Amino acid sequence: MASKERVVSGVKWTFASTMGKRVMALGANVILARLLAPEDFGLVAMAGVVLGFVDLFRDLGTGAALVRQKEARLSLQSSVFWLNVAFGITMTLLMVALSPVIAMLYREPRIQPVIMVMSFSFLLSSMAIVQSGVMTRKMRFQALAKIELSASALSYAVGISAALLGQGVWSLVYQAMTYTATSTTLLWIVGDWRPRMMFVWSEVRGIMGYSLNLVGYNVFYYFAQNVDNLLIGRFLGTGALGVYDLAFKLMAFPMQAISAVFGKVMLPYYAQAQDDLPRFRHVFLQIARAIAFVTFPLMIGLFATREHFVLTVFGADWAGMIPLLAMFAPLAAIRSVLTTTGSIYVATGRADLQLRWGVVSNLVVFAGLAIGLQWGVIGVATGFTVTSLLLLYHNFMIPFRLVGLNLGILFRALKPTLLCTALMLALLVVFDLTVTDLIGHGAALASMVCLGAASYAASTWIFNRQMLQQFLETAKLKKPTAISS
Repeated sequence: MASKERVVSGVKWTFASTMGKRVMALGANVILARLLAPEDFGLVAMAGVVLGFVDLFRDLGTGAALVRQKEARLSLQSSVFWLNVAFGITMTLLMVALSPVIAMLYREPRIQPVIMVMSFSFLLSSMAIVQSGVMTRKMRFQALAKIELSASALSYAVGISAALLGQGVWSLVYQAMTYTATSTTLLWIVGDWRPRMMFVWSEVRGIMGYSLNLVGYNVFYYFAQNVDNLLIGRFLGTGALGVYDLAFKLMAFPMQAISAVFGKVMLPYYAQAQDDLPRFRHVFLQIARAIAFVTFPLMIGLFATREHFVLTVFGADWAGMIPLLAMFAPLAAIRSVLTTTGSIYVATGRADLQLRWGVVSNLVVFAGLAIGLQWGVIGVATGFTVTSLLLLYHNFMIPFRLVGLNLGILFRALKPTLLCTALMLALLVVFDLTVTDLIGHGAALASMVCLGAASYAASTWIFNRQMLQQFLETAKLKKPTAISS
């Protein structure tokens, strides 16, 4: 069983990596937004919808399956490696061949060369799937964090340099390709696993039931999460998509920067604790509380400061993001906790249930997006937000039943954080209504950030001190003890 020391170390390094990447991404996007037009972001977002969808099949779910295996067999790992490489080559050639068709469907010829170049990321990344899985299984999160941070830093340096040289949309392409190539290379240099020249079909077949169910769910989930980009790009154009995509990335920030950290680190532990439900529930609630403690004030603070934030950081050309953030920011706070339920399906081996519910829920989301399209970008965002809220109860309760949890237990765990966040929001709203008209957007943003941080810290000390102390203890890495319920 994983010790608290290894779990906390994993959280620390994965958090450092993910936060570092997200902070670099935010900073780079701010710089690139000043150097490039929304249409440039829209073109890459168009290509990203298609390539991201194909990327779901990149490892056929084998990466997570390898982490979950109780026994690390070289024959299985080598077989999976060669399967992934073959699939990566196939996907690269397929996307190059289909790039003219995709450009025609989008009615945007400029996207064809972008897709052709970015398709080679499938081949590059396919060679790193098992390397990453083996290191994750061994909980080598420090090494993984350093690799990801190094690749991110180099990729953003390349992207910004290209933008400064007037490369336009290609600066975003170079940035993405640099990250994939660098991370794959470093994984091979740092990792000690090497494939053998063997392929045993029976080994691959043994994990296919689990992995294909997982891929099936990811396909439907991805489609529902990205069909908005597809619809906007097809019917509303690259400029509208560029604004929408950047707003959506801000919503995804807490899931990518915080929730994903705990999900990645805790998956090996959850897999070991799946037969001990009290322990599982206890740790799951601890993780949910820790995520909410950070993401709730972050995203509700963004909601309160959205106008000042957009106009100060991105400029008036991106003002279309303001009404989008009014919907996306509060939804992001909820989804940051909801995202962790995916670990329940994976750890309990119920990817089949995740797939079935994913089909139903994603069809509902798609209907909301299609209906909202007639009102433009705001309508699409509204359709996404409304359907997400309508599905919220079942999105929690279906996985919760697998481990004996309910929403009442979760609400009690999150209640102190909700209270502190609500108090912070009330203070920020009053300040915004009474003071910010007298000062500029930049001064208003700085003032509200300081006021919000101070308010949340003070209310946390009064109403949620235990969580604050646990957070500080984790940050200081106190003497580890075995995790227990």
